[in-house]
Amino acid sequence: MKALTAARAIAARVGSRLVSSPTSADPPLMLLLSKDGAMRLDLFLRSYMQQMSRPLPITVLYLASCEAHRQAYEEVFADYRALALTAVAESAFKPDLLAVLRASNARNVLFFADDTVFVHPVDARLLEQWDPGDGILSLRLGRNITHGADGTVVQPQPELFEDTALRDQPLARWRWSGGELDWAQPTSLNGHLLPLPHLVPVIEEASFESPASLDAGIRQYTFLFKGRWGYCWEQARIVSLAQGPAASEPGGAALLQAFQRGLRLDISELPLAPHNSCRMAWSPVFNKPDAQEPDGASESGVA
Repeated sequence: MKALTAARAIAARVGSRLVSSPTSADPPLMLLLSKDGAMRLDLFLRSYMQQMSRPLPITVLYLASCEAHRQAYEEVFADYRALALTAVAESAFKPDLLAVLRASNARNVLFFADDTVFVHPVDARLLEQWDPGDGILSLRLGRNITHGADGTVVQPQPELFEDTALRDQPLARWRWSGGELDWAQPTSLNGHLLPLPHLVPVIEEASFESPASLDAGIRQYTFLFKGRWGYCWEQARIVSLAQGPAASEPGGAALLQAFQRGLRLDISELPLAPHNSCRMAWSPVFNKPDAQEPDGASESGVA
């Protein structure tokens, strides 16, 4: 009953903003959430700069659990000085997140997790010109997405799935209310272009303490967005990377050590890797970016 009452209150607040949404021409708020993930952040930023027609300003809300992780983040931020990047060190996640969202005049916000990479080109103009009234654009969905996150469960695509075009971009569209699984989750906080003024009151009301619980915290309010159109490209523009099941796969500490040794994750083959779910299993490959070629050969593990 409490959740229902809160949802009705949020619905009223969102409804009141439908006619007062900002008409700012500001680009969308690009917001990446990261914890102890400098190596993954570097991977994301490299793919972002490679695949975006014009990299838009991006904000990184990050948490470093120790001095070594903090220094690694600082090194990444220094490496990407050419990018309009704002780094915000997290002290209390929900207040910090809301402070970033409330400070923006953008019409839309696009969240990313730090295990995400861009695998296909994105025209920045489409993101800049996107009208929240058109619907919710997904970078993580595409006609190639036919299975769930583990790659084994078949995920049916919406029955009413039609070709269309917006801003001279060929896209496909469907109703979120007519989808299943990922195709029915308009509020996914990894790769969906969401209307910022409508999302803020939801996040204000939702219960969560960290990025890991944020998605679940706002899921009960998904109904507020399900009546909208969903849009995607033929092929998903981004994919989340899941390490393989091998026991030798490097964990967070090993990734930090590899980063400190000057190694970086190699993404040269990722745009060529077919995937049929929003998460793709892979075995990390490392190289030294300053070298003409990796030492001997690319390293597939961390000693």
